[in-house]
Amino acid sequence: MSIQNVKRWQWILISLIIGAGFGYIQHLPTADWRSAFGDTISQQQFEEGLVREQSGLKWFRNVVVYPEFIEDGNKQVRLLIVSGEYFDGRLLDQNGSRVAVWNPRCFIAEGAYVPITPNARSKDSGMVIDYLRSVKGVSFAYAWWRDPAWAIGLWTAGSFVAIGLIWPTLINLIAFGSLRRPKEEKGIDLSKVSSGSSKVGTAKEVDLEAAAKMAEELEAKIKADGVVPSPQKKVEEPAAAPVLTAGALELTMSEQERRAKEFGKERDDFYPTERHAHPKSDPKKEGGNP
Repeated sequence: MSIQNVKRWQWILISLIIGAGFGYIQHLPTADWRSAFGDTISQQQFEEGLVREQSGLKWFRNVVVYPEFIEDGNKQVRLLIVSGEYFDGRLLDQNGSRVAVWNPRCFIAEGAYVPITPNARSKDSGMVIDYLRSVKGVSFAYAWWRDPAWAIGLWTAGSFVAIGLIWPTLINLIAFGSLRRPKEEKGIDLSKVSSGSSKVGTAKEVDLEAAAKMAEELEAKIKADGVVPSPQKKVEEPAAAPVLTAGALELTMSEQERRAKEFGKERDDFYPTERHAHPKSDPKKEGGNP
């Protein structure tokens, strides 16, 4: 099946499935936190890293907050993982010089966050996000695509726009040169065709009536033209065999006996030949002697 034959409603259905699937996958618990967010830091390191600087850069920078869940017995516990790049205050030797190196690190906050070093803008209780907003000069991002409240809906909507709307429009422009697909020819509507046996008898009756009507019209046309078909010859019945009476039977037998006497077959004859009576021979004529 060619990609240009896929209709827009099919692309929309595909986009909804893909979007919902990606949204569900995105908010699944992370299997390996260390490879995803780096090693953990303490609360003290976290708060100091937000305010201390090295060469004009925060010790804890490029901060992103990820909503996560962990299994605790038979319930799920919601966590907020504050991920970023952290400098621990130690300079490392690289290419003959001492430089500051930032590595991936994260701080895990569960439930209400109570700061160690409160400031005038911080609250005694709240989420870690509230604390980040209270620290002057700190910027961070929230990973909404990992939030279950937004993940499935936003991924589905984004997939619908990209795959369900934009993608088929581009295919139509490339394949057909227009924003919409050309209309397809409608096929034969077989919805009103019935295969029931009750319809067969009616169809046959209609055919017979049509044939009878056609025959009547043809006969009327022949009569109007004055053409009369030639009558068929009557088949003569064979004559009855003659009845033989007793007298005719005797005559027939006499005739047969007469014919038997008149015809015979000699030794050298191939067919029977008629017999003739020979006159008596005169000895005087035959031998010439007395």
